Amino acid sequence: MSIKKFIFSKPSQETPSLKPVRNINLDIIRIIAFCFVPSVHFFLHSGFYSNAIDTPEMKVMLFMRTLFLTCIPLFLLLTGYLQGEKKITPNTKYFLKIGKFIIPYLIIMFIDLVIINEILTPSLPTHPDFKPYTTKQYIQNFTSFTHYSWYVEMYIGLFLLIPFLNMIWQNLRTKGQELFLIISLIALTILPSFFNVYEFKTEDWLSAANTSNWKLFPSWWTKIYPLTYYFVGAFMARHKKRLSLNPIVALVLFLATWYLSGSYVFRRCEGLTPTIYAFTDYNSPVIFATGVTLFIFVNSLPLAKTPNFIRKFVGKLSDLTFGAYLGSWALDQILYTAYINKKHSVYEDRWSSYPLAMLIVIPTAFLIAYFTDLLYRTGKDIFKCNKKQAKTK
Repeated sequence: MSIKKFIFSKPSQETPSLKPVRNINLDIIRIIAFCFVPSVHFFLHSGFYSNAIDTPEMKVMLFMRTLFLTCIPLFLLLTGYLQGEKKITPNTKYFLKIGKFIIPYLIIMFIDLVIINEILTPSLPTHPDFKPYTTKQYIQNFTSFTHYSWYVEMYIGLFLLIPFLNMIWQNLRTKGQELFLIISLIALTILPSFFNVYEFKTEDWLSAANTSNWKLFPSWWTKIYPLTYYFVGAFMARHKKRLSLNPIVALVLFLATWYLSGSYVFRRCEGLTPTIYAFTDYNSPVIFATGVTLFIFVNSLPLAKTPNFIRKFVGKLSDLTFGAYLGSWALDQILYTAYINKKHSVYEDRWSSYPLAMLIVIPTAFLIAYFTDLLYRTGKDIFKCNKKQAKTK
């Protein structure tokens, strides 16, 4: 099929099967996205951002961080991939479903605050970051979306908009219109973080790794980058047959993209302390491209014949990733403050603790998520039972 015919032909609507089979590839993508979260936070809590990129070890870590920062893009691409084709009626029933995110969030936030207030604070009475919470501070933490729950704050808005985003998406008449929408969003939300971060007045303007800028692209709309990922995910789902790649080709494409992205970030940060925003943020082209190609690679793996018991196990882990994401915050506070950073005063020595940190945080976060989910489902069942009994009276 020619590019012209592909762009201007009408979107194809695939007929869903009567019994849709859960896609294990998508579950694996979600699990990978979660595992990247504590990996990113390892850099945040271990002092990485206070050290210059001037050794081979720091270069390797910079490449790894570039990969790990695809965590949020992968979650957002999945949302668009799974939700974009659904015809959702914006009504009370739909909007009340937000409770399946809000209630686990409230439960885990309570667990986090109790752990910090009752366990960590008494053990570190002189630490400046840990002081007993007042009632007002407890409430403030819930309503201010502190810790890692900025994602919850963002996702609430995305959830409320999904029915209307789908109305836009499902009423585009050709692939050309779909592409123009995506290109427009990329220009507004992704490209500014690439073109607006150069200090052209300096001699080595490419290495000026900061947020000062000479604007080449309008940057007012950059905060709506979740919509970009949502529509890209919807596009990949709608055209998955035409966009499917051989796993080897997809792997090469991903590795090449990761290498080029990491090399660009290294060139910008060489000899300097690494930036956490600007051209390495979630809406940067290097993270966008790496995330999209990683998604394509994992989704191309031939896993259709995976045994059913493995599918169920992977599917359950996938369902728990939201709670595990939130539950990892308290674990990080304990692990890095009370152990790793105390044991290793020199940053280079902390790097060896990365595997141990992941072996502790990831399984424990899943356990927190499992018991939170059990508590949520039990409460939900009790509520339904009481509601049913009230109706029969």
